[in-house]
Amino acid sequence: MALMAQRYEYAIYDYVVIGSGPGGGIVGSNLAKAGYSVFMIEAGDTSPSEGFGQYIPTVTWDFYVKHYPEGDPRNEQYSHLTWLTPDGKYWVGDKGAPAGSKLLGVYYPRGATLGGSTMINAMVVWLPSESDWNYHYNVTGDESWKAENMDKIWKKIEHNNYAAPGAPTHGFDGFLQTTMENIDPARRRAAGLTGNKVVATYASDLKLNQSLPDLLTRDPNLLTPDRDQNQSIFGLVHHQYANGTRYSSRDYIQDTVRSGANLTLSLKSLATKILFDTGSKCGSGKKPRATGVEYLEGGSLYAADRRRTANTTGVRRTVRARREVIVSGGAFNSPQLLQLSGIGPAADLKALNISVLVDLPGVGQHLMDNTEMPVVGSGDAGNGIVEVAMIKSKHPADGERDIFLFGGQGFLFRGFWPNDPVSQPADPKQPYGVSIVKGSMVNSKGWVKLRSADPTDTPEIVINHYAEGAEKDLAAMKDTVAYIRTVYQRIGITPLEPPCSGTIAADGSCGKDDEDWIHKQTFGHHPTCTNKIGADNDPMAVLDSKFRVRGVDALRVVDASAFARIPGIFPSAPTFMISQKASDDMLAELKAGTAVQQC
Repeated sequence: MALMAQRYEYAIYDYVVIGSGPGGGIVGSNLAKAGYSVFMIEAGDTSPSEGFGQYIPTVTWDFYVKHYPEGDPRNEQYSHLTWLTPDGKYWVGDKGAPAGSKLLGVYYPRGATLGGSTMINAMVVWLPSESDWNYHYNVTGDESWKAENMDKIWKKIEHNNYAAPGAPTHGFDGFLQTTMENIDPARRRAAGLTGNKVVATYASDLKLNQSLPDLLTRDPNLLTPDRDQNQSIFGLVHHQYANGTRYSSRDYIQDTVRSGANLTLSLKSLATKILFDTGSKCGSGKKPRATGVEYLEGGSLYAADRRRTANTTGVRRTVRARREVIVSGGAFNSPQLLQLSGIGPAADLKALNISVLVDLPGVGQHLMDNTEMPVVGSGDAGNGIVEVAMIKSKHPADGERDIFLFGGQGFLFRGFWPNDPVSQPADPKQPYGVSIVKGSMVNSKGWVKLRSADPTDTPEIVINHYAEGAEKDLAAMKDTVAYIRTVYQRIGITPLEPPCSGTIAADGSCGKDDEDWIHKQTFGHHPTCTNKIGADNDPMAVLDSKFRVRGVDALRVVDASAFARIPGIFPSAPTFMISQKASDDMLAELKAGTAVQQC
């Protein structure tokens, strides 16, 4: 490909970056633009994506997770489990799979192409609350994490295509293209934008005085002082060019290569191990120093690639880093690679005969995810576009709005499964769905653990919904189910899911029925925090406030696994932001002479 630099000009670079998503793609490109040589390792290639909801094998790795620990019966009660039939087909459902079918689990697609998951996600740009950023400051004491500074980073990276020129809380000269539904608000109002009966009920309940066209084009990323308390209907912003084309970290990487910066891409390359100097040749001798990466060159090497065959092998290669190695494989693969390299819970590593380099018990722990689930009804909500709203439940964990709602006629978002199942559960007649995305999550008891010492194997992933903090997380989900039922009842839609075996209460609730259903049907697709940033005295902290891996030198993790807590409701934009922050931090250290010395 013309945009790709030659891969083997020399075997040593200033920086080696593993991954090309919104973490590694931005950090690596920024370091290259600053004049440093960067070698970027990406397991996929440059195959085109087909948009959100199309998980084709050329751009997607197929992970299968458990919602609960092994042996928990709820693992087999989720309505859209994926099974592999004896003839190699996918079957979706919780019961009735053909005899001999193998339960794969809950499908959890991840981007496996240049640009990572920014090539397959829904592209939603919804900034987290200020409390999310200030939490990072509070646990680390690093003032650069304060919301006021992170807001500046947002303005630095955003290239806004929908707000009025010069809008004070937006950026217009950055790289991250943002747009609202492809049409500017003025044109949408002129077109007679309307909402349906559900939207009108939200507006009435929230006592919103604006017209529905104004509400449906309201900017969700306007950083006003009351934003995190503001319950309202909003427009939906995406990381797209003004013409509606997807913008991803792939675009930024390719622009960097076009600019002539010293960025070398190694595609179809699977990182297998981080290399370390454990003596004093390249460092102080007090801590192991990352000096390079081993990787396998070849396509479809990883077990999550459905094209992989039993005889698939790769060519083993090594690349060296003069300065640092940066891991940006995402919330599943970054902790996997650290553990394969001897950094993680010592007992787990020893059980797999992996030599322990650093006993770091937090690696792969603290997995956080938003809880999601649709509230389903049957009936006609009238004409109008899919609605988007942000409200506060009766049990907000941080005292601010915590529930994102989106839905529409015929729209039932029940999770994920492969593109081509031979069977999947039928939906009710004339369905209406409102999907819940829970923010301000408390639960952090999920994990990513190695199944084996084989780097081509997938890890064990357990989300562990509601294992802690259910008095907030589960209660808020129940609050929202009850509220949406009342909306349905007031506009003539019959509530169907969650089903209620008795009588729906006046407030829309149905007691234990709701709780049981939520436990079974909750899903998510925003994994974060598996290499969390934390305080020096936190034994579960994997990273310091500058993304450096504790216990070693010259190694950082920059991706969604680094968050100290899940950032809001959609982690894509926050990951772009922290990647810019990480490269700013690294370049500042180089300028100040405090960066790790060259090896």
